Amino acid sequence: MSDFSEERGRPRQSGAPAERRRHPGPGVARKVPRDTGQGRERRTEKRAPGAPSLKDAVVDIDRDILRLLLKRHNLLERMRGGKPRLDPAEEKFLREAWQKAVARVSRDADLSGRFFALMQDAAFLPRPAAAESEGAAAQQPPAGAERREAFNLAPPHKPVEISLTAPLSCRETRAWLFLAAASGQPVQLTPCLMNDPLVDLIKALNQLGASVTREQDAVVGRPAEPMGRPDKVVYVGDSLWNLFLLLAFYVGRPSRVKFLGETELKLVDLSSTRRFLPQLGARFTHVIPRSSGLPARLECSGIVPGRADLPPDVPAALGAALLLAAPFFEREFTLGLSGHPGCDEVLAFALPLLRSAGIAVTEQDSAVTVQPGMPRLPQAPALPMDAGLAAFLLALAMPLGGEVRLTGAWPDGPEAAAARQILEALGLPLAAGPGALGVKLEAPRAAARLSTLPPAALAALPEGLAPLPLALAACATLAGATADAPEAALAALRCPPALAADFFAAAGLELVDGALRLSPELQRDAGKEFSAPVWNAPAPAWALALALAACARPERCHGFRLGNPGVLTAVYPGFWALYNSLPKPSPRKREEPEAAPPARGRRIRTSMAAVLPPEPEGDEW
Repeated sequence: MSDFSEERGRPRQSGAPAERRRHPGPGVARKVPRDTGQGRERRTEKRAPGAPSLKDAVVDIDRDILRLLLKRHNLLERMRGGKPRLDPAEEKFLREAWQKAVARVSRDADLSGRFFALMQDAAFLPRPAAAESEGAAAQQPPAGAERREAFNLAPPHKPVEISLTAPLSCRETRAWLFLAAASGQPVQLTPCLMNDPLVDLIKALNQLGASVTREQDAVVGRPAEPMGRPDKVVYVGDSLWNLFLLLAFYVGRPSRVKFLGETELKLVDLSSTRRFLPQLGARFTHVIPRSSGLPARLECSGIVPGRADLPPDVPAALGAALLLAAPFFEREFTLGLSGHPGCDEVLAFALPLLRSAGIAVTEQDSAVTVQPGMPRLPQAPALPMDAGLAAFLLALAMPLGGEVRLTGAWPDGPEAAAARQILEALGLPLAAGPGALGVKLEAPRAAARLSTLPPAALAALPEGLAPLPLALAACATLAGATADAPEAALAALRCPPALAADFFAAAGLELVDGALRLSPELQRDAGKEFSAPVWNAPAPAWALALALAACARPERCHGFRLGNPGVLTAVYPGFWALYNSLPKPSPRKREEPEAAPPARGRRIRTSMAAVLPPEPEGDEW
C-alpha cells in the first residue's frame, strides 16, 4: 500500500441547507413584493457608470477576509507566547464564541466546525519585503522582512541518468516498527524514508514504553518490555495510519486514551470508525462538539468478539491495523472483508507481512483469522518500494529520455499493479531485473491520451496517485503532442475537474471539452518569455506532478513555480535535492569540508606606558 493511498475521510455534508433569508421575527411585518404582471423576470441590479462589478466587489471582500485572517493569526501567535499550541482553555473559549456567532446566521456544520479548525491552523508567509508589497517599490525593506520567492521548477532538458535505491514503503516500515514495539523484540530497518509520519510514530511508540531510535537512515528497535497501554494523551501527527495502528493496539485490553493530531486528522471524517468500534467493545468519542475528527477519546473494555465484519464505509487501513494488532488479543480473531472495496489491498498488504513475522494466519472467503501469540520477527525485514514515489521517479524518463534504475522490489497489490499498468500503457517500457526495476528510453516520448487507458486500471489507482496520469498528459501537451483528460477519466480517477483544471493552469495549459491545449499566454507572443503562476499543491502527489510537468516546459519558460514545496518534503525529504541535481543525481551525500580551527589570539607585549592625552582647557562639554 503506497503512502499516497493513505485513506482520508470525506468532509461531512451539512444535513440541512443554510438559510437564505432571515425571518423578521414576531411582531415585524414582512414586506411582500407586489405582483407587477411581468411574470418571473430576473431583476438586474442597476449600477452607476464606472461602478465596480459584483465579482470585483466579491474579490475585494475576499482580500479583506485574508487581511483579517492574517491579523487573527498574529494575535494567536502572541497568545501562544512561543508555545507550539494554544492553551486548551483559551482555544475552547474561542471555539465556543465562534460557534455561538455562527449559530445566529447559519446552520452549516462545516462553518461552525471545519472552518474554525482551518482558521486555527492556517499558516502564512513571512512578512514581505517592501519591493514586493503593493505600492512600496521605492521603500526600504522593513527590519526582519523576508522575500516571498516561490520554488522554481526548471530541470535541464537533458536525458536523465538515475541509479539509486528506491524510496521504500514508509507504511510497511511503520507496520514492522509497531510489531517490534508491541512484542518488545529487536528489529533494524534500513534504509528508511525518514519522513514526518515515521518520526511521529517513533515518538508515539516511545511514549508508550518502546525503545526505538534513529541512526542516520536506519531505525533500530532495541529489546525491551512490550509496550503498554497507559491512560495518557498520545500524539499521532497527521497520519491516519499512525492513528489506526495505535487505536487497534488499545482495543485488545481494558484501557482508555486520548488521541491528538494535526490539521488533516482534525478535519477527517471518522464517523464510520466511531460507529464500527462498539462491535469491538470500544467507544470512540470526539472531544470537540459537532466534530468528526481528532481530538478524540477511546475507551476499551478489552472484550473483543471472535469475529467482526468490516463495513464498506470504514477505511481499509483500519482493517489492516486490526489484523496487525490481532496477535496481541487474548483469543483468536477473525475479520470479515467480504464486500469491502479495499479487500484485495488489505489482503495483499497484511497477509505476507503477518506470515513473515511468524504469525499463524489463515484466509478463507475474504475472512482472515489470526491466532494469538508472540510473533517471531526477522532481524532485518525486507521492505518493498513505495509504489507512488517510485512511479513518479520512473516517469522522469518520459519527458526527458534517458535511463532510470531503482533498486528494490516492486510491491504486490492491486494499487501497485494499476500504477505499473498505467505507466506501461502510456509508453514507458518497464524492465524488471534482479532486485531492481528500470526503464530506458533513447528519446523522450510524448503520448498520453487518458481516453485510451483501461477504465479498470484508472479506477484501481489510489486516489492519491491520480496526479500521475494527469502529469504525463501535461508533459505530452507541452511537448507538442496530442493529449486528453476526458470527464470519464477524471471520474474514474476520483479527481475533481476543478482541481485538474487548476493543475493544468499551473503548467501553462487549459482543459477544454476534455482536450488539453496550451494556454493563451503560451500560444500568443511566441517570442516572449512565459511566467507561470505560483501554485500551492494540495497534496504531495500534486507537487510531484508539477515537478514532472516542468521537465517538458517550453524553452522560453524559466520554470513552473511551486509555492509550498514543504508539502512534499514532509513525505519524501530527499526529493528536491535529487530533482535539483538532474540529469545525473548522486545518491551519496555531499561531504562538508572540515571547519578551520579558530585562530589563536595574539598578545603583544611592550614596555611603553600608556599616556592619556591632556584634557582641553576651557568650558566643559
